[in-house]
Amino acid sequence: MRFRATIGIMALAASCLALAGGGSAAAQASSTCTWGGTPAAPTGRFTVSPGLTNTPAPEPLKFSATGVLAGGGRCTGQMTLAGQVNAGSTCLLASFEGTVRGVPGVARFWGAGNGLVQGFLYDKDGNLVGADQPSVGPPPADDPLYLNCGSPQGETDLGFSAIVELFD
Repeated sequence: MRFRATIGIMALAASCLALAGGGSAAAQASSTCTWGGTPAAPTGRFTVSPGLTNTPAPEPLKFSATGVLAGGGRCTGQMTLAGQVNAGSTCLLASFEGTVRGVPGVARFWGAGNGLVQGFLYDKDGNLVGADQPSVGPPPADDPLYLNCGSPQGETDLGFSAIVELFD
């Protein structure tokens, strides 16, 4: 039951973030890519050190997400996000930021969420150049209900897949 509540809250948070991004005219996506496989077969890896728990993180946590981009055009190669999960984040809701490697014209990212995430991609000048919507996949077989969130080591390694939009 707690897992369903978590998913519901995450979906609500992601929706609010997506609506908050609306304002002036939205940029049109010039390329839509898959990143880290599909929801049915996630191949992307998301790692956090030390692990994310149900207790707010007292300091930033080291974060990495990496996976193959697919879809042709600019959607080729490996995309890697490297940075931090911000202090105060929990398994229920986390915010993160850092650098992007592997996609020409994309330098930084910022996002928030949990199982459902809304992320924003920026160029070196701080202009919005894309967005991603990762979906964290099932945890490892030894943690079927995200039980590690309640343990001292926390969640450290999960699968994900995402849709990435790269704007003109």
